Amino acid sequence: MSLKRVLFMLLLLVLLFSCERGAKEGGQPSSAQPANMTVPVSIYKLEEKDYDFRVELPGKTRSRESIVVVARVTGILQRMLVSEGSFVKKGQTLFIIERDPYEAEYQAAKAAVENAKAELEKASADWKRVSSSYKAKLVSEAERDQAYANYQKALANLSLAQARLRQAEINLNYTVVKAEISGYVGKRLVDPGNLVQPGKELISLYSVSPLEVEFSIPERDLERLGLLGDYVKLKGRTVEVKRDEMKHQEMGKVFFVDARLDETASLKAKALIPNSQRKFLPDQFVKVIISEKRRGLLLPQKAVLFTPKGPIVYVIENGTANPRGIAIEEVDKDYFLVKAGLKEGEVVALDNLMRLKPGTKVKVIQGEGR
Repeated sequence: MSLKRVLFMLLLLVLLFSCERGAKEGGQPSSAQPANMTVPVSIYKLEEKDYDFRVELPGKTRSRESIVVVARVTGILQRMLVSEGSFVKKGQTLFIIERDPYEAEYQAAKAAVENAKAELEKASADWKRVSSSYKAKLVSEAERDQAYANYQKALANLSLAQARLRQAEINLNYTVVKAEISGYVGKRLVDPGNLVQPGKELISLYSVSPLEVEFSIPERDLERLGLLGDYVKLKGRTVEVKRDEMKHQEMGKVFFVDARLDETASLKAKALIPNSQRKFLPDQFVKVIISEKRRGLLLPQKAVLFTPKGPIVYVIENGTANPRGIAIEEVDKDYFLVKAGLKEGEVVALDNLMRLKPGTKVKVIQGEGR
């Protein structure tokens, strides 16, 4: 190996050693926070405030009235005058069943009544004449009795004819099938052109205004609402009913509360909503919200850190931050209700929480109230 090559290799080793030493001595500074460094934080001072306490429960709408419309006379179903899924009002015509046979029966019964009236008029006149003649001893007792019997028979025949006329009128009216309630029309159960008989189901109707809402309150929520063991206090309370995909909401009143918890340890209840705009339909899943005004310590959610041991906050006292475990309950999307661990007047950090540790010195840069 030549001298020049040996010198070149020695020079290269010296350069590599110098670079490595420089990297160790002049490398990147440590990212560790100096122990005496002050962390800037925003703070929140706790105080009691009014808030809306809400319990949100799943519910389902139910039609207050639902009926199956049936035929009440025999005949060919001639026309259907409403569409499936449409809204109808009470008394609106739904179907027409052939009327001709019942119109003929009605006219015949009407004529029978007129005939019975004529017979009664004659029998009445005969009875008056024979009765006077009997008093003058011009006719026998048997003739008097026969005249009276004819008069009573004519009276009975008129009553019978009037009853048959009434029945014929009822049957004729039954050929026009009308809605007994206001509501939505369900699926058609028979097509026009078919022969129907009394009791044949034609269509269903479902009322929607007002509308019932069924829901259940778990035992835990009963306790939160202060209703455990005193369920009757729920009756008459106002509840809010809404759907996530709808901006519309309805306020209703609880009208039914069960007397016991069911097998899932929940209390069944029902509320009634006006639904005057018919925004809700039967058998829809909805949210039932029971709310009331309360007062308590409210804490911004951003002040809370969740650890394996539970939620904590950093309490600021004398310019120092220290962690403290707390018990909380969510009251809305921005605030927790403090149930234990903090008291009114104490101050907590709102930001830079990941830079804080027990005993960290802090500098208050901003305070926040609700």
